Amino acid sequence: MHKLRFLGGLALLALTAGGCGLSSGSHERNTVVPADPTLLDYVNPSTVPGLTSRSLSEGESAPRYVHITYPQLKGAPALGTALHKEAERQLHAFRTALSAASSDALRPRDPGTGLKDKDSGTGLNDKKDKDSGAGYRTGSAGRGTGYKASRPPADGGARALPLSESVFTSASLRRPELNVQWQLTAASPAVVGVRLRSGEFVGYGWSRSTRTFWYDRRHDRVVGSAGLLAGKPALQEAARLVREGLESRGQAVDRGSVTATQDRLDSMAFNRMGDLVVEFDDCEIGSCSLGRVAVAVPAWQIQPLLSETGRLAQAAATTAPGKTVLPPFTSEDDPADLPTATGITAPTEDKPLLGAGSRAGSGVQAGAPVGPPRRHVDCARAKCIALTFDDGPGPDTPRLLDELRNGDARATFFAVGTSAEANPSVLRRMHDEGHVVGNHSWAHRDLTKLPLNRIVDGFTRTQDVITAGTGRMPALARPPYGVASPDVLEAARRVGVALVGWDVDARDTPEDPEGRGEDARAITRRAVGGARDNAIILLHDTNSATVDAVPDILKELSGKGYTFVTVPELYGSPGMEAGHFYRSATAGKVNGP
Repeated sequence: MHKLRFLGGLALLALTAGGCGLSSGSHERNTVVPADPTLLDYVNPSTVPGLTSRSLSEGESAPRYVHITYPQLKGAPALGTALHKEAERQLHAFRTALSAASSDALRPRDPGTGLKDKDSGTGLNDKKDKDSGAGYRTGSAGRGTGYKASRPPADGGARALPLSESVFTSASLRRPELNVQWQLTAASPAVVGVRLRSGEFVGYGWSRSTRTFWYDRRHDRVVGSAGLLAGKPALQEAARLVREGLESRGQAVDRGSVTATQDRLDSMAFNRMGDLVVEFDDCEIGSCSLGRVAVAVPAWQIQPLLSETGRLAQAAATTAPGKTVLPPFTSEDDPADLPTATGITAPTEDKPLLGAGSRAGSGVQAGAPVGPPRRHVDCARAKCIALTFDDGPGPDTPRLLDELRNGDARATFFAVGTSAEANPSVLRRMHDEGHVVGNHSWAHRDLTKLPLNRIVDGFTRTQDVITAGTGRMPALARPPYGVASPDVLEAARRVGVALVGWDVDARDTPEDPEGRGEDARAITRRAVGGARDNAIILLHDTNSATVDAVPDILKELSGKGYTFVTVPELYGSPGMEAGHFYRSATAGKVNGP
């Protein structure tokens, strides 16, 4: 059912209807709406032993943005294999569809500027894109970074650049994007339900789809949603009940398209009352303006049709304690133009600068709980370099922490909220061992495609999760893919975080088309080769090859005289200001709007 659609438009919310409980839309975060039977509960992943999050990405320099995550459960090899295959399938379908498209918007851009080649025939020039005002990216010295590659002033601080000096890319040049997130619809000793939520942007709007898998823990077996039903006759009857539930919608939906096939009925789960919630993708059975369409088939009607796995899944959904109630689509899923968020307290003028008046290496304000021993590194005199790790925590993060401890190195981690939520103990270890944990948004969406209130909400949710895990509120954030916009800068100011980019990209993501991210030696070569005083190096703790490379990176850079510091240590006493974008201590910062 996961298809790439080229129809855009604003996804409208449909009203709840009678009969089988039809609904389309989402609700405010953590708000229960009992009248909507299609509202699903999701299990808090931190309550499931042995659960962590894996990710698949093409990297920041690829011609498209890809971030796919899925859960990995200890002792569940069949589940891991099935979800990895599904991730690869969706990525392949996305690449194939983009390759077939001839839209000029899909043409690769300069990896440092986000701009198309002047000779590409687009008719765009540097000045036009510079003035377009939609977003800028980091990651390259020189033209188009939004920074001046000059030494900092004599006082060691970073020189602020007027916002007009940064390069902003127009909305038409935004890269295609595939984003896949996961939620647990049930988790019991017998069965686990995994709901994959996919979003695609191809230049014509954001489209969404869902696909739910069910894992039988007793037999190490994975089935699709159709496996909840006891064979073809039961699937046919379920399809009839869904069509019946759609009758009140009239011509708004195509009831005849609801067929008894695994491809059509591929996202089904149970609500807390035991009703079977059947979800459809954008544009799948009606106009794209309908957005999410879901039908709840009452428990008493669906019970006789369930397979053994279906009965276990229904029981898990109705009896499992400690569930987290969330909307069908969360903070960064809906890019619709919504009013600016209100009721958010901006940082006060007398708030200390990040790094100033705080424990060295913490990146948080003084007065926070006591962490690792103090140390002082003066990067105006020492030869400093900052290793940063994005997208985790993941299965390989504990091993990375071992390597950093063995090498007496501190680093900065930028955690994705959904992954951090599943790994609070790893966050605590990061903090306890002297590392800084920063915010990498909730779902790793390209934030420049989102309205301000959605950006703020995603940052805030991630702040809450990291704070709960570490005991410290993050003072730093890195926008996914290193791209920002005036709204992203404003969101950072409201939340109270400084934005951090990088100036050395080790190209270490396994799916990077050109980066050879599975080769530890290549990762080491790029990281060491790009190193210079006060540089910020981009790496990913979600890649096992990166962790393999870290011992050699530490050894070679230590041999060159480098001291490994956190990003706040890199900036020292001048500190870092919320709502500003920093690339490295050898370059300026971009003022917030």
